Amino acid sequence: MASRRTRLIVAILGVLILGGTAAGYAVKRSRERVPVQTRKAARRDLTSIVSASGEVKPKRFVNISANVSGRITRLYIKEGDRVREGQVLARIDSTRFAADTRQSEAAVKGARADLLRAEADLEAARLGYDRNQKMHADKLVSDQAFDQARAEYDMRRANVTSLQERIAQVQAALDSSADNLEKTTVPSPMDGVVTSLAKEEGEVVIGAQSFQPTVIMTVADLSIMEAEILVDETDIRNVAVGQEARVRVDALDRLEIKGEVTEIGASAIPRGLTSSAAATTSSTNTGNQAKDFKVTITLKEPPSTLRPGLNATADITTARKAGVLAVPIQAVVVRQVDDKGRPIDPDTDKDAEGPQKTLRRRGQEKDGVFVVKDTRAVFRPVTTGILGETEIEIREGIQEGDEIVTGSYKTLRTLKDAAKIKLEDTERRES
Repeated sequence: MASRRTRLIVAILGVLILGGTAAGYAVKRSRERVPVQTRKAARRDLTSIVSASGEVKPKRFVNISANVSGRITRLYIKEGDRVREGQVLARIDSTRFAADTRQSEAAVKGARADLLRAEADLEAARLGYDRNQKMHADKLVSDQAFDQARAEYDMRRANVTSLQERIAQVQAALDSSADNLEKTTVPSPMDGVVTSLAKEEGEVVIGAQSFQPTVIMTVADLSIMEAEILVDETDIRNVAVGQEARVRVDALDRLEIKGEVTEIGASAIPRGLTSSAAATTSSTNTGNQAKDFKVTITLKEPPSTLRPGLNATADITTARKAGVLAVPIQAVVVRQVDDKGRPIDPDTDKDAEGPQKTLRRRGQEKDGVFVVKDTRAVFRPVTTGILGETEIEIREGIQEGDEIVTGSYKTLRTLKDAAKIKLEDTERRES
């Protein structure tokens, strides 16, 4: 009886030991598997968008300066006023220019009076010369008298020519003085709205003849508005004239306005500089600095509440594709592959020495995804296409329905080819 009881206890202990060993082995195997999230590759409609920020500007605007220097005596407008082409906006002190004009007018009148006298003297000299010429032919006057009459005529004629040239000079001075006097009136060069008024009555301005004329005001045509944005240099290759865009204006409760790309800058602008500042900055000082390109978007049907200078964010649609094979963006990773296209395990470099180690480190980098095969994640190099908001097109490398490892991000960073995996999420999203 005791022997039978002993055998039963031994059998139970054996079962428990075997069960524990099996359970431990199962737990160990489970711990060896990498938990992942997956999703099947499916066909979707993708839209590629480039986003950038900038500000709203009128398509057509003019910074108005005085053509002559002086003190502003009158301003006929205020900021926000609507003006017409040719409308007088301001006047500059004209005292000096009016005096110069009167002086030039007097000089012209004096020169013309002198010319009248000179022409009368010329006519008298011509008559005397003609008489002496006839009498000299009849031997009635000496050669000396005839030569004197001819010299007098030539002198009077030269005097008339000189006075005519003098009149041209004083007339040019009069025209210049009159032009300066006229320029003391500042007209509007276009129909529009006064969007900025930088000067007030009584202030002195520098005229357009100088290198830095004073801007008195800005007049803009607000019927055609633009968004001027700065696109990162890595995205500019995807932007083209004619592409659709949607512009959001924060100050107008993120109002969204349709637009179209109409201009793309040809020169890079160092990050943080304006276009004008970039033009005067040496390229040698910005070689390693991030750069942007100016892109102009013409807005369609801008609202009347839109004002120049408002901050704006634009989404430019650079490509659209329907029914393309796509996977989540985070599923595409970069791995080094050997000359046969097989992934290189970075851990092997720790033990590799000499030329073998150098060869492995020079492996070519390839985009790829991990495809689930049985219980393993197999790396597949892929060729990508356009980038959507959350997904990316796959042109080559996988097929529709392939189950792709999509996460987690931390797992994908270190996941190795042919690693054993287990599904972290129980719900597999079918496309």
